[in-house]
Amino acid sequence: MCHQCQRNDKGRVVWCSKCNKRYCVCCTERWYPFQTEEEIAEACPFCRGNCNCKACLRRGSRLKVVRMKQTSKADMVHYSQHTICMLLPMLIKFQEEQIKEQVVEARIQENLEIPKAKIASDERLYCDNCNTSIVDFHRSCPDCSYDLCLRCCRELREGCQPGGDSAESSQQQYTKRVYAQSENKKQKKIARGSTGWERRLESVNSQTAHALKPLPDWKVNSDGSIPCPPKERGGCGNNLLELTSMFESNWVAELEEKAQKIASSCELPETLRDSQPCSLCFKPNSQDKIELSDKFRRASNRKDNSDNYMYCPTVQDIKCENLQHFQKHWIRGEPVIVRNVLDDTSGLSWEPMVMWRAFRETTKGKFREETKTVNAIDCLDWYTVEINIHQFFKGYTEGRMHKDQWPEMLKLKDWPPSNYFEERLPRHGAEFISALPFQEYAHPKCGLLNLATKLPANCLKPDLGPKTYIAYGTREELGRGDSVTKLHCDMSDAVNVLTHTAEIKFSPSQRMGIEKLKNKYRALDSKDNVKINEPSLPHGTGEHKKHDDIGSMVTGNIVDKFQEHDSVGNESRPEISGKMGNKGIGSKRLKEAKIASRNKNSEYGGALWDIFRREDVPKLHAYLQKYWNEFRHIMNKPLEEVVHPIHDQTIYLNAEHKRKLKEEFQIEPWTFEQHLGEAVFIPAGCPHQVRNLKSCIKVALDFVSPENVHECIRLTDEFRLLPKEHRAKEDKLEVKKIILHAMNSAVTQFNSLTKVKK
Repeated sequence: MCHQCQRNDKGRVVWCSKCNKRYCVCCTERWYPFQTEEEIAEACPFCRGNCNCKACLRRGSRLKVVRMKQTSKADMVHYSQHTICMLLPMLIKFQEEQIKEQVVEARIQENLEIPKAKIASDERLYCDNCNTSIVDFHRSCPDCSYDLCLRCCRELREGCQPGGDSAESSQQQYTKRVYAQSENKKQKKIARGSTGWERRLESVNSQTAHALKPLPDWKVNSDGSIPCPPKERGGCGNNLLELTSMFESNWVAELEEKAQKIASSCELPETLRDSQPCSLCFKPNSQDKIELSDKFRRASNRKDNSDNYMYCPTVQDIKCENLQHFQKHWIRGEPVIVRNVLDDTSGLSWEPMVMWRAFRETTKGKFREETKTVNAIDCLDWYTVEINIHQFFKGYTEGRMHKDQWPEMLKLKDWPPSNYFEERLPRHGAEFISALPFQEYAHPKCGLLNLATKLPANCLKPDLGPKTYIAYGTREELGRGDSVTKLHCDMSDAVNVLTHTAEIKFSPSQRMGIEKLKNKYRALDSKDNVKINEPSLPHGTGEHKKHDDIGSMVTGNIVDKFQEHDSVGNESRPEISGKMGNKGIGSKRLKEAKIASRNKNSEYGGALWDIFRREDVPKLHAYLQKYWNEFRHIMNKPLEEVVHPIHDQTIYLNAEHKRKLKEEFQIEPWTFEQHLGEAVFIPAGCPHQVRNLKSCIKVALDFVSPENVHECIRLTDEFRLLPKEHRAKEDKLEVKKIILHAMNSAVTQFNSLTKVKK
């Protein structure tokens, strides 16, 4: 009986020499197209740990935890020292802010005593004015529990609007915007559900006019004390806000003293000197010529060419190098690409139907509805649509078309939900973690340089992934409805691995129809004096749609992947090999051709990335402020306004806009294609956008590195100035809390490892 299908009537089988399990040829060609019969006979998928039969897909609970390699004592001391040196400036600044508030409090009460807040360790505390997370000192109302962060306290004493001008009552500003849109749209009803924070702007209630009334004043007393704000501002207006702490008295001050002592006794690590380009990448006697090798990839053409080449090692290269080469680039805020990261894994298939089967097998009896349908985003109008999950994955490999034969680009974000990823796809979760390079930084549970792992076990932790991103894609830039992730800036560092691709090619008749529609839309744009190649929404997509009615599968467009030189996506059509199985030598040659194709470099990648340098953000922001009305988003209509052109995530810079950006502001991003099996490391604070050149499955994980934690703080300060209902407003990372616990962990570990035995 075949171990995969549990049947004995499907013809010839291959016996495993290790465990005596059998796999029929039909199943090996359908579900393991990249393994030869000889390889299966030597060690079957079960022995290799990548069997995807129903029984094995249920074995998630018995998976071994993916652990990092053993770290030497010397390396652990070095990592602790590295962390302390990087975090110390932030800790000093944090403590200075708390000391200033203590000085103010000493003027208010003679016997200074700061009580500890009564809050559970697994509870998050946020400022009720600016929504920033509260870490230690804050002011709180004894009656209504209104909490105010120290930053807002300082701004209030300086006579500024606490939380910045945007928070002038973030609620008031929000309702003004809603009111303005209601006047323009006359409360137009839209049947389909929109995505993101824009959705709230389309529902106007009867309280809008009332909310527009001027808010009462909120002023500090002459001694520096702050009254609880009036009810209109969210408080009770009855009492003074009392200074309260989250940690024990003097805990932060003592931690700073210990860290200062360690830092002063240690020589500054070489990797912390980030002023010069990486010395390992340049020839010894020539600082203007890079050592060209396959470890580097050209990604830009700036005049200051020291960072035009990206560090791009293979997974084998980094095994031969120490972490220092990566750190030299990482501390300068440069992205890094690692190739072939899937080579060292068990080989578990990321083919979408395998993932779907795995999801079904691990959710039997629970979450049953989630195995039938999913909510996908239509990149044409950026609304969510409900679609049968099997139909979605079928469209992933075969493509889908709108009624007017315009390509339909759908994408799933965070499926299955990241908080359930390890529960619902346990084997794929373990496979992804085992594929991660630089695990000292990226490992989500025991990365020694991943500061997020230092939070106490009983502390509520941020959701850092893993997250899956599954999207259709096509190499041709359509100009509208392209499968893109729009320009944005993540609060933390991230690593993104391309685990699977499938290529879709249009038939000649479909391509002709697309070109006719493009010409039609260009004419409409020219008439409307729109300067971008993104015309109005095609007919038939503005209302709610059921995919069984308006979507149709692309016909005549399946790529004969095992005859193409481009290997990416071969495993996405197992049905093809299944239909051609059991034909003797023809089937064998077919599998050999597919394996050879997989091992060749892809002609082009699965996703096109644009990552901007942090130092170029002011110019990028200025360009977007100048041209924001040339971009489209919801319903593919021109943007009516922007709050923040990067953090809104409503803009994608096409080739023409990138050309204008370089011409007018002399900046350009790192632009490169991500190939199958490549991991892209994106530093915090680098705005980036992605366009899918093929149907892609990517898995991403966020982490917090010591080198970029200052950028996390900068972004937190930016986000707190956004309106209350903005998509990026919430401080989900709580980076200051992470810094305190990471510093405490590093100090404790350093002292423990360097303690002299008596």
